[in-house]
Amino acid sequence: MGEDQVAAEIGMSVMATFALAGPILGLAALLGLVIAIFQAATQIQEQTIAQIVKIFVISITLLLFGRVLATPLIEHSVHILNDFPTMVQ
Repeated sequence: MGEDQVAAEIGMSVMATFALAGPILGLAALLGLVIAIFQAATQIQEQTIAQIVKIFVISITLLLFGRVLATPLIEHSVHILNDFPTMVQ
């Protein structure tokens, strides 16, 4: 397996990981911003509120969309495992 193929596989792995983690991290960042604005407006300085809400929303998101978000990573893992014998030659 050449250097170009290794680089391509690593790139595909990174993109598959970002496909899973990107939407979740984006949602967490957006939710954190909304909660921070709410806390600033109401002068509530409790830090656990933001964490509890983020954990709850991310858990619900993973329950509802986990299969769709994990599909690219699972497909790439299957590709790697199926092509492993040819990759190590």
